Amino acid sequence: MPWIDSSSLHVREPETPYRYPVWWHVVLALGLALLAQGTLLSRFTWADIPPSAVLLVVIWFSVRLGPQRAAMLGLIAGLCEDLLSGTTGGSWMLATLAAAVLTALLSQRFFSDSPLLYAALAFVATFVRNAVFWAAMQIAGSPFAWSSLHFHDAIRQSILDSICLGIFAWWYRARHRDNL
Repeated sequence: MPWIDSSSLHVREPETPYRYPVWWHVVLALGLALLAQGTLLSRFTWADIPPSAVLLVVIWFSVRLGPQRAAMLGLIAGLCEDLLSGTTGGSWMLATLAAAVLTALLSQRFFSDSPLLYAALAFVATFVRNAVFWAAMQIAGSPFAWSSLHFHDAIRQSILDSICLGIFAWWYRARHRDNL
């Protein structure tokens, strides 16, 4: 039927070709982030709150992946964090999935080369991720989930992640200016 073929329900290819990141770059970055988060970043804290290297990798690539691929990345990254922590029962998986999809959806409306965009996305995604994590922990029966202590920690980590990703995006943009 002709009216079905022209409907907006069909997925259309973008008018300009878009290159997604190479899959092994994403896997390598996620592996390095997991290693760094468990070892090195515990020394770089602000009021005992370290930056989240895994979330920064998820945000960085979610901007370029789109919502479906970002959801898969967030799911895998969160699952890795849950497996390494052993006590969160899938809360990081849900939280990182939500942050990845939110980042991908928000970044569709903006030019993705801006360090300020990355900093803003990191702030929002970190805060949302922490809120979803502590909500999931509260549902699972954690005794003091999402108290005022965790709210202040979420704000601090949002600021810290925002600064880290903004600086990295600025460095990356300056280094790869000729290739963009």
